[in-house]
Amino acid sequence: MTSIADRYDRNAELYERWWAPVLAPAAARLLERAEPWVRASLRETGTLQIVDIGTGTGALAIEAVARWPGVTVTGVDVAAGMLDVAARRASRLLSRAQADRIRWVEAEADRSGLVQASADLCISSFVLQLVPDRAAALREALRILRPGGRLCFVTWQAGRDAFEPADAFDEAVYDLELEEPEYEEEARAGDLRSPRTAARELRGAGFQHVSAEAEHLDHLWTRDEYLDYKVRYDELGLMSAIDQGIAARLEQRARERLGALPAEAFRWRPPIIHARGDRPAR
Repeated sequence: MTSIADRYDRNAELYERWWAPVLAPAAARLLERAEPWVRASLRETGTLQIVDIGTGTGALAIEAVARWPGVTVTGVDVAAGMLDVAARRASRLLSRAQADRIRWVEAEADRSGLVQASADLCISSFVLQLVPDRAAALREALRILRPGGRLCFVTWQAGRDAFEPADAFDEAVYDLELEEPEYEEEARAGDLRSPRTAARELRGAGFQHVSAEAEHLDHLWTRDEYLDYKVRYDELGLMSAIDQGIAARLEQRARERLGALPAEAFRWRPPIIHARGDRPAR
C-alpha cells in the first residue's frame, strides 16, 4: 500500500467527519451532470452498471443507488478503511434493498481487476489527482466500460489561490517556532492544469465525445469549524507530533489569528474541473 493510501486507510473516519462534507456538493453536481445520460440509458435498458472509482466513504455510490432505481454500483477503493466506513454509511442511510445494490471492492484505480466491458458508467470524485499515473487510470476506466459507456469525473484544477485562514494557521505555527513534520514525497498525478488538459488526456486514453469545464467548489466554514478541521484532520500530523501543552497553545494562538479575519474570509472557492468522455461504440 502506498503512503497516500495508508493515510486514507488509517484516517477514514476522520475523512468522513471533516473532509467529505467539503467535497459533497461537487460530488452531487457530478451526478446531476450525469443524470440525463443515466435516465436515457435506463429508459432504453432498464438497468445500469456503475463503477465508482476511488469511492472513498461511498458518497457517490450511496447517492447513485438512492437517486436511480435500476442501477447497481461497484465502489472501488485502495483503502480498506474507507470501504469499511462506506459500507457502514450505506447500511445506515439506505434501505436494505438499496444497500444490496452496492458492492465494495478493494483495488487500485489503474488495476481494478473488474471484468472488461462490464460497466455502463464510471464515475470518480477527487481521486484522479492522487493516482500515480492518471493515464493508466483513464485507460483502466476505458477497459471496464462497455462500448458506448461513459466516464464522468471531477477533480482539482491547478493554481488554487492562497486561503487566508490557512495562512493564519501557518502564522500561528511560526509564532510558536514549531517544526512542521516532514512527509515522504510520493508520486501522484497532481491537479489538472486546465479543462483543455483534461480533454486532451481523455482523448489520449482513447475516449471520444470528450468535454471538460471549469467550475468552483464553494464551501463556507465558520471560524470554529475551520479551526476544528485544521487541528483534528488537516494538521493531524503536526498536532500528534507535539505535546498536549504546546498543542493547546497552538490551538489558542490559531484561534486568535483566525478571530481577526472577517466571516467571508472563510469561504473557500478553489477551481475544479468536471470532465466526461465516452468509450467508442465500435
